[in-house]
Amino acid sequence: MKFNIFGKAVTIQSSKLDQTTQRAAGWKDEAVSATSGFYNNIAAKIATEISKVNFQHVKYKKTPNGIDTLTSMDGSDIDEVLNWKPKGHLNSVEFWSIVARKLMRTRQIYLDPVYDSDGQLIDLLLADDDIDTNETVNIVSPFFVNSNTSILDATLSSIATKLQQGRIKGQLKINGVVDTDSKEFVEKAQEMLNQMQKIGSVNGLTVTDSKTEINEFSNSYSVLNDEEIKLIKSELLSSYFMSEKILTGEASQVEQIYFYQSTIIPLLNQLEKELTYKLISSSKRQKVKGNIYYERVIIDNQLFKFASIKDMLDLYHENTQAPMLTVNEFKVLMGLEPIEGGDVYLTNLNSKIIKSFSELSEETKEGEETS
Repeated sequence: MKFNIFGKAVTIQSSKLDQTTQRAAGWKDEAVSATSGFYNNIAAKIATEISKVNFQHVKYKKTPNGIDTLTSMDGSDIDEVLNWKPKGHLNSVEFWSIVARKLMRTRQIYLDPVYDSDGQLIDLLLADDDIDTNETVNIVSPFFVNSNTSILDATLSSIATKLQQGRIKGQLKINGVVDTDSKEFVEKAQEMLNQMQKIGSVNGLTVTDSKTEINEFSNSYSVLNDEEIKLIKSELLSSYFMSEKILTGEASQVEQIYFYQSTIIPLLNQLEKELTYKLISSSKRQKVKGNIYYERVIIDNQLFKFASIKDMLDLYHENTQAPMLTVNEFKVLMGLEPIEGGDVYLTNLNSKIIKSFSELSEETKEGEETS
């Protein structure tokens, strides 16, 4: 729309904000387009990683000494809803992808558990803000700097500030000859601008002499150069602890682990705790005296998923040469379930199982006497 205000043509632009892209559909600015594109790629990557996880409903058995063993409760009502139920969307993968995307632009979200008359969990739905948070699964976004500013907001503000540096916003016409080779001309122009800003700092009004004229540019016809594109990419990617190779699938093991550990695991840890607290009753969740079982919802967030088979074999070999971990501790490290009788050390004495380090010295003494 165009208005004539005080003899000047003023253009007012309006457009509906796309909540998915965080971009107004009618805006054509190059920086907005580039930023929106990179942000979409980042959001898609994070959402994909979250949607790929498997939620495990497990029952632990308390062990007097060592790591508590666990049994998978695949097929339970909680397993059915978290991993298989569409939860109001096309499928479960789409649901968790939407949850992740929503967390990138909303400070907190609420998931509303739905139960049948027998107390069995039958659904989990995205809820509105106006709901009893004592009954909902409450997830606080790790993608916010504070309650009002998301990482994206802060990053875009930083990008805008840096892009504005060095931009020409207008012309100052003075009564003189432009001499590009003379420092005197530059110093004179700079002094005049400084004086105008100093006077204008009082109430926003400034003065010039009768021969000076200021023309402010109302539009920018420039396009983003390579350096500005690199700046946008660098600022956005680093905000989410990513390298560009994460998006292209060329990231090294170190880069993948850094991204996963810094961006994905904090959210998965929060999901584990909140889902366990809200979906499993306190009598089943707590280590009640006299009861040898307790339940949890756990998510496979082990960084060993990025290790190669060679890396795993090398670690296994080293642990049998000089055992620092029990069989169960090693299995947990790899994201596997502990087993009954697994709280023992496995060493390379003909792969003999021992119960304590003291047995190593006894075997050594016997071997020396025999020889």
